[in-house]
Amino acid sequence: MSLNQETTLKFYKKLLKDDIKSILDNFSEILKLVKVDVQETTPNTMSSSRIQENYEMNVRAANIVRASQSINKLIYSIKQFIIINDFPLINEAISNKSNYYKVNEIDNKLMALRDEISNELFDLEEDFYSSIIK
Repeated sequence: MSLNQETTLKFYKKLLKDDIKSILDNFSEILKLVKVDVQETTPNTMSSSRIQENYEMNVRAANIVRASQSINKLIYSIKQFIIINDFPLINEAISNKSNYYKVNEIDNKLMALRDEISNELFDLEEDFYSSIIK
């Protein structure tokens, strides 16, 4: 594998780790913010801290969505990378299939030749045993 390919793979790995860490951090912070306040008796009144927590949860949820979209883009990039840079594997698969079909073709020709020789041999035996000269 070339140096360029290795650096690209390391970059992809770093992006994946960063995005997963972002998702986990934001999710754990959302869980920390979710708490039931028993002192708040009227549900319609929201204190400024509650509004701030709500805003923070929305921002963290948006960060989770952004990181998830980034992972989807990363998966697409990795698929492209594999398709573009994996020529030896593709060539090997093509040559294996080609060899497989050649072997099958040769086997079919040999079977047809065997059947033809068998029929000719049967005809020759029949002629030999039915002839007067033995």
